[in-house]
Amino acid sequence: MDGITLPAVGAAIPWHVPRGIPYQKTSGAQPAQAGPVETTAPVTDSAISRIRRRYIRDILDMQERLSFRGLSGELEQSGKYLYRADRGQGVTVTAALTEHIPRRYLMGLGVFRLSQYLQAGFASPDIVFNRSLFCEPIQGFGDADIHVIATDTETGRILGYVSLAHSGDPEPQPASAPERVLFPCEQAHGMRLISLLPGSAGLSTHAIREVKRFVHDHAMTDRTQRLRVTLELLSGITGALCHPDSRTTMLVGDVERHVALRHLMLLGLEVHLVEGTTPDLGPTDLMHPMYVTREKVLPFIAVLPPREEAVRRAALVERAATAPAPFRAVRDLMGSLAGTVHSIEVAA
Repeated sequence: MDGITLPAVGAAIPWHVPRGIPYQKTSGAQPAQAGPVETTAPVTDSAISRIRRRYIRDILDMQERLSFRGLSGELEQSGKYLYRADRGQGVTVTAALTEHIPRRYLMGLGVFRLSQYLQAGFASPDIVFNRSLFCEPIQGFGDADIHVIATDTETGRILGYVSLAHSGDPEPQPASAPERVLFPCEQAHGMRLISLLPGSAGLSTHAIREVKRFVHDHAMTDRTQRLRVTLELLSGITGALCHPDSRTTMLVGDVERHVALRHLMLLGLEVHLVEGTTPDLGPTDLMHPMYVTREKVLPFIAVLPPREEAVRRAALVERAATAPAPFRAVRDLMGSLAGTVHSIEVAA
């Protein structure tokens, strides 16, 4: 990928993880019939800790070297993209389905997602180390998932990312169907979120997407640039959802009230927050720290407006992303799109 070679899928090991420290016993009396005795000394906790830190550091270093500069052009040439914009402000945003993104770039996205979640404390370094992972397993990406990627136009480095995950049902199912596949946020919170909204029972699961992994590059500390990237990602989301082939009418996910919820407000959405859940992924899940290290995390349901209104709102978000002053653009956007929040209480 632009000069970076990733490990083959299946190998999943940036470098060999030593499981013991072999040594040759050379002193002391040996029985005449015995040859040299090779044993394995126990690895101390401090040694394992050093190895683990180096392993994680190598993953982070690999992510810093990756470039996605060629991705947008490849997708543009093939016509396999849902949204693309380069406004001449140093950021290129592209939205595309998993099935249309070359595999080498999908692996790079897995590296980015894992490295950013490790730095945020949302992924388990112990599980990464013990399973010899170098990226978030791309086998978990659905073919119809949408990936919105904001990159530095010059270097190709990923500056921000968000996924709109498709239902796991091979064929569309009614949201009320007991056999339908639950969305990951529903599994984590232990409940069927969609059934909480009146009139949603007949909704097809293929009309619903889960907002996942909304993240900025941790190395990007400039507040103006971070806000610009946020606006670019939001424009990518609205652009993808307004694509002629889009059938999405509802978004689900989970958010912290004072963090990602603000992004939904900038889209002007009517958001229903569910209070009273206790999310948990279990200690063997790679992402189980997400519900340990974060503040109170609430699942949400947001019904998208009719297409004509969605296109109008997308144009407003696009205008904000184009503006030269991001902070002023956000203030103007909030004045034009007033999102609302409603609470739904459920029994603990």
